[in-house]
Amino acid sequence: MIVNYSSRSKCDKRLSLAGPCMNKSTTAIIVTALLALMSLPSLALSTVLTSDTTWSGEVLVDQDILVPAGVTLTIAPGAVIRLSAAESTKTDPEYLSPLTEITVRGALIAAGSKDLPVTFLPAGDKRSSWAGIIIDGGRADLRFAVVSDAENGATVMSGSLSLSDSLLTRNRYGLTVQGGGAAVRVTATTVTDNEYGVVLLNGATIESRKTIVQKNRKKDIHTASSKGHAPAEKGYKASSEKKNKSLTYGDEALLGTVVWQGRIEVNGIVRVPVNSRLIIVPGTVVEFRKKDTNHDNIGENGILIQGVIIAKGTPEDPIILRSAEKQRSMGDWDSINIMNSDQAQNLLEFVQIEDAYRGLHFHFSRVTVSEAVIRNNYRGVQFQESVVDIRGTHFYRNKSAFQARDSEILFSGNLIHNNYTGMNVFRNSISLHDNTVRDSLQEGVRVREGLAQVERNLIDGNRYGLLVQDALYGTFSANVISHNLESGISLRGTDNIEISGNAVQQNGLNGMNIQDAGALIRGNLITDNRERGIGVQSFHGAITENNILRNGLYNLGIDGAADVSARSNWWGGGDVRKTLYDKENDPAKGRIDYLPKREGPVLFAWPLRSIRSDTSWQGDIAIKETVTVDPGAHLVILPGTRVLFAKGTGLVVRGRISARGEAEKVIAFASLAGTDAGEWDEILIDHAPGSVFAHAAFEYATWALHSHFTDLKVEGCSFRNNSGGLRFTSGPIEIRHSRFTENDIAIRAFRGKALIRENSITRNRVGIFVREKGGGLTIKKNNLFANTEYNVRMGDFNDEDVDARENWWGDLAPGTKIYDARSEPGIGTVRYEPFAKKPFPTESR
Repeated sequence: MIVNYSSRSKCDKRLSLAGPCMNKSTTAIIVTALLALMSLPSLALSTVLTSDTTWSGEVLVDQDILVPAGVTLTIAPGAVIRLSAAESTKTDPEYLSPLTEITVRGALIAAGSKDLPVTFLPAGDKRSSWAGIIIDGGRADLRFAVVSDAENGATVMSGSLSLSDSLLTRNRYGLTVQGGGAAVRVTATTVTDNEYGVVLLNGATIESRKTIVQKNRKKDIHTASSKGHAPAEKGYKASSEKKNKSLTYGDEALLGTVVWQGRIEVNGIVRVPVNSRLIIVPGTVVEFRKKDTNHDNIGENGILIQGVIIAKGTPEDPIILRSAEKQRSMGDWDSINIMNSDQAQNLLEFVQIEDAYRGLHFHFSRVTVSEAVIRNNYRGVQFQESVVDIRGTHFYRNKSAFQARDSEILFSGNLIHNNYTGMNVFRNSISLHDNTVRDSLQEGVRVREGLAQVERNLIDGNRYGLLVQDALYGTFSANVISHNLESGISLRGTDNIEISGNAVQQNGLNGMNIQDAGALIRGNLITDNRERGIGVQSFHGAITENNILRNGLYNLGIDGAADVSARSNWWGGGDVRKTLYDKENDPAKGRIDYLPKREGPVLFAWPLRSIRSDTSWQGDIAIKETVTVDPGAHLVILPGTRVLFAKGTGLVVRGRISARGEAEKVIAFASLAGTDAGEWDEILIDHAPGSVFAHAAFEYATWALHSHFTDLKVEGCSFRNNSGGLRFTSGPIEIRHSRFTENDIAIRAFRGKALIRENSITRNRVGIFVREKGGGLTIKKNNLFANTEYNVRMGDFNDEDVDARENWWGDLAPGTKIYDARSEPGIGTVRYEPFAKKPFPTESR
């Protein structure tokens, strides 16, 4: 038996609200199907299975299959499932891949046998031409099954998979498991001849017995986890939560100007015709009843705007659009559809849209979305042929956050996190700046064709970071692309694009993947990626003036036969050849032209004002705006690094900082331009426990280090020519083996607890200033001498004594340069006896 699952028309029930969608093509398909039914035992026309279904014999699938919750797809022994590549650009939000897929939210039982296995394979010979089997909250039981030539043989996002006596082969990925919410048991199964055998992401595990994972081309097992600090899920609370319904609407048109306020219930399709306006006032709650006439578990009620919609909430009185069901679920209602509304600006501000099929969906329209929350939808926003401005909006827990094509887009200051896919933009003119895209289960940002300007974004913790395909122009600059579980940046089929000023760090496989692409790759910091800094299959262009170092296997590796130009880069010193993979390693590969090479680092301007995930700095880092290390993030500064601050800038640490230099590779914190005290501001360590500075030099600051309520260790550092060296509140702090010289004030304590031991504090105006509550200080075995005014100065409000015994005070009597109760009765006393007769060795050992 051959069953043909043919393409479903994109003009489905959710798009029929503008008119009937039956046409000659649709009629022809139905007639053909009816004729086929006369000769075939069974045939299904929809790709969403609405009842329990059994496949047997040979099944040809050329469009996606969705097994929804409550439905079971059973595949009989010996069945052969052939999947064709999708021929159109897919837009349906309920599906998860641009390739043909079988997605399981109900149950899939493929009950093969040893003599009659169930086989899944492409209709043609091309590898990775279909997506694979995706378990998305459902259950799959595959026994004696063969899955081959897919992008992912089997992917488990959530739900369960039992795989026994089976073979996963010739796929790009054999088995992929995402997160700790997936239950996977694999027994007596072979995973071989895939690019990657088993991929375990974000803490995923499998229960495995008698399973063979071997001879996969790139890696048998790959594990990776996002290391970022999860952002808070912003949400608005309805101010009209307890109000009774004001009005209920069914299938009807709103003429003229209509105002909604209070609680509104929609149980149909509400249409706002041309020349009409719908105004939704602050505090309104709009709830949609679920209507599902074809039993695919996706609601049909919604709003169709052909005129204008103005939904302008406030932070105190937001507008909420959500399901009216007691148990609200993704896809309970259709969408806010805006069609052909380009004569006036549609506005949605301080709104929350949830539980929809598509939260916002518009064509040929002008739309602004500001300070919104778009969550728990199959797709957050989708549009084409429109002019769109989206800013300050949070997208999370959607299957797909954002998809757009053929439009003009300004997308700024948004947070996209914890979606299955982040952004997918096709043939747009888009300015994408100052956004965060993180923790997507698939790609963070996919840009295909069009003209893109992508600047100052954080793309972090996604499976794939930034994918750029078939783009002939565009700039991708000053982004941080880090901790993505596989690749940071992927270029495919591009030309005339510029990749510049990006930090590409700590990605799970490669920092950059390049295939059949042309680009100028210049001025980037590409470090600490697990396998390769840059992996090249084929490339024309230049890789120049970058810092490429400390990557796991190779800084740059070639997989193709063409040569690659990579001149004038800094490779981190040492034997550069050992960090490259090319013709010298494999005669079939091209050659890397890396000479001349830089002997020192390229000055790299840190691109973002906040560090939200673990980050490392090496080389010369320029700070042109004050940078904040957010709570939960860890900044590591490696030996020999120079951090150079523009005037008035600094570093604020609210996570953790580890700056551990070496005696011969000191870390320098200095000015980007001038050499006077006060050229830059300070490094503020604020509630940042576990922070460390060792073998670091601080010059030309207002206050080099300023610590608040932090367990801080300072070891072997130097503070010179600053307005102030180190000041602190609370603690505890340890300052050891450090040198303070030529500062106005070397150390200032305010209500602090500190051990100050074996330091040299000399030639400052004031050595140690105790402003208030100095009883928690222990100052011991320091060389504390020759400061011009005071070696120790007690503040006017300090009423506690200070323990400063066993220090060397120079050739003068210790009390000569101490200002305490002996000079001003009522303030504390410096207890300096006994004192040393000769200087201590204070160098760090």
